[in-house]
Amino acid sequence: MRIESREDLKTWASFKNISVYLDQKKILSNININIKHGENILILGPNGSGKSTFLKLLNRSIYPITKKDSSLKLFNKENINIWDVRKRIGFLFKEMEGRVNHGVKLYDLITSGFSGTFNSRYSKLLSEIEKVKVDNLINEWELNNIVNNEFLSLSDGEKRRALLARALVYEPDILILDEPFCNLDIKSSFILNQNLNRLIEQSINILYVTHNLESILPKTNRVILIKEGKIIKEGNPNEIINSKIISDLFKISINVVKQDGYWRSYPVSI
Repeated sequence: MRIESREDLKTWASFKNISVYLDQKKILSNININIKHGENILILGPNGSGKSTFLKLLNRSIYPITKKDSSLKLFNKENINIWDVRKRIGFLFKEMEGRVNHGVKLYDLITSGFSGTFNSRYSKLLSEIEKVKVDNLINEWELNNIVNNEFLSLSDGEKRRALLARALVYEPDILILDEPFCNLDIKSSFILNQNLNRLIEQSINILYVTHNLESILPKTNRVILIKEGKIIKEGNPNEIINSKIISDLFKISINVVKQDGYWRSYPVSI
């Protein structure tokens, strides 16, 4: 069991009165929340509620509206270099798979974590230290047998493992994952769940979005509920994840239970 330290209590992301507009439509409204080291956080909410936008604020691909009384700080800085962010936070967004061109090998996909570009020529420019890191990740995520395969030819589970390896090249303390279990079959979801919990045991903090209660990581210790662009509730999963709150969140009558450390949901019988 991990022992909480003073470092765990430090805030690495601070949102103060943050609002976001996309195409003149308000997506997030007056977000106020602090995220600390030592927290593994689930963001839960209906489609279109602003979950992915919240995550993209953290990788600086989206910026909030500038207001006099608002601020967004990462590692206690309002202005931070994007490469400094990427060295401290690993990102996996569901649209990444669609950005990979035909012909890109799995190995080149992983090495692109250093350059940010899916191009094989950058693999030849890696330092010896970087090559060792990539080789270690290939072994750790059991990708050896497919390392020279074209990325787009892989199964959804293999693609997800490759993208996670890519997110870990800088050995970050924090992982931000948007729908990591999307389109995975039962076996792949179970394996990914186990692997992510293993990363948590290695003191990596995970902030993630999922729609599937069955995919909630057992080591999650904080839940943030977002609805219609606003944070409506947050706290310990044992207090937040229950039939009433989840039914209200998704506007559907369901029963929610926890069994053997995992959550389950099923319709209310009429």
